[in-house]
Amino acid sequence: MGQQIGVRARRRAETRGAIVRAATRLFLERGVAATSIDDIAAGAGIARRTFFLHFPSKEDVLFHYLEGHVGRAAEALDGLPAQASPAQGVAAVMAVLVDLFEDPAAGTDELADLRAELVTTARGLPASLVVRLQRAQSDLVGALRRQFPDPAGWPLISAHLGACMGAATAAAVAVERPEARAAAIRDAVGRAGAGFGA
Repeated sequence: MGQQIGVRARRRAETRGAIVRAATRLFLERGVAATSIDDIAAGAGIARRTFFLHFPSKEDVLFHYLEGHVGRAAEALDGLPAQASPAQGVAAVMAVLVDLFEDPAAGTDELADLRAELVTTARGLPASLVVRLQRAQSDLVGALRRQFPDPAGWPLISAHLGACMGAATAAAVAVERPEARAAAIRDAVGRAGAGFGA
């Protein structure tokens, strides 16, 4: 049974990777608007319906890295000293997220310009991305609550994390020059966290 689950999980990861690779190539060649889900499915060697088992829309592929980054950011809490404050916990989580955004090996920067263009032309965040960001924030708040179990501090933890994630998102889409994006995100996150004692 466990072996079957492992095989299924591996196949699912392989299919998701094929979708991401095909979409990335097509997005960079044609742009997001000129690339259809059928194009991505054909490029990945899958049926159209299989695409929807992994992503609710083609735009969501632009943000495929979010779940993995959130998991790695939550793991940063394990390395905190016992006397760490909630503000330090939020700072640790955000530091990992920003580092991953800046890391070429993390694969997020290749599509950064297309993400910024998508948000700019849509005049805001696409609804599917809002849902993904809310889920990411909820997962990180959950990890922070487990690390800092005093309920009296939870509203401040949520507000602090929300301010930092909002600042990071706004900075990411506002900066036109890719080489300046990571520094702008770091600065925005630092300013957003300053009022919380981070």
